[in-house]
Amino acid sequence: MINHLERMSKEILSQAPQLAQAITENQNSRYPELIVLDSRLLPIREGLISLFSETLLLDKEERVQKLKVLGVETGTLLSRERSISLDMMLSEVHYYRSSIGMIMKQEALQYDLTAAEMYDVIDVLDTAINDVVYSLSVPFVNHEKELHKKTQSVVRELSVPIVTITEHIAVLPIIGSFDHERFFSLQEVTLFQASKLGLHHLIIDLSGLETTDTHVARELFNLFDALTLLGIQPTVSGIKPSIAITLVQLGLTFGKVKSFATLKQALAFLK
Repeated sequence: MINHLERMSKEILSQAPQLAQAITENQNSRYPELIVLDSRLLPIREGLISLFSETLLLDKEERVQKLKVLGVETGTLLSRERSISLDMMLSEVHYYRSSIGMIMKQEALQYDLTAAEMYDVIDVLDTAINDVVYSLSVPFVNHEKELHKKTQSVVRELSVPIVTITEHIAVLPIIGSFDHERFFSLQEVTLFQASKLGLHHLIIDLSGLETTDTHVARELFNLFDALTLLGIQPTVSGIKPSIAITLVQLGLTFGKVKSFATLKQALAFLK
């Protein structure tokens, strides 16, 4: 059996350049945006085919390790290319299976392999390709998670628009409705930005707040306390009748935090 494996491995390796070129042409016709990356992708594809040929001669443990290393390295490299998606790379898989499988079939017929022997060879190839696909996919998934995390961070910052009025005074408009997650983000980003700006006073304008309930009121007071601990004096503006009524019903008062009906009144007081 080993003689057949060696012959197959050698034949696959000898045709690696042509197979890689064929795969490249097929992919370029399907994804024209990949054409500019030919010089980078062609050697990667040839390297994969060469490794697949080598796996026929390796024991399982060594094969798994080599495929994992190459898959991770390749996936890490390709995931950084903005014009390459995981879907594009996965679409190549059937080309490797079909082209290498055709060489195996020809060799099997030439050397009269039994069905059992041919099954063993195909099993090695399928396992090798599956291992590479998995290892290659992980860096793409991790990269997408990192991008999503960065995007979420930007969105969170943009959703907390602190507007500076003077060097040490700024306004934070509270707009829309809030759940626990949004209020947590609000508090986290507000404290960071207010501290970074070196504020002495932060006017929290509630005129755009849609709903006020126990949860919202408690979260607001937590924000006031946190700002105070940072040495930043919170001031509240935009107190609508509905907000005032809710606070009274809850038995809450702003205490030392100054409150005003309008933003204009709050600014006039601080100036």
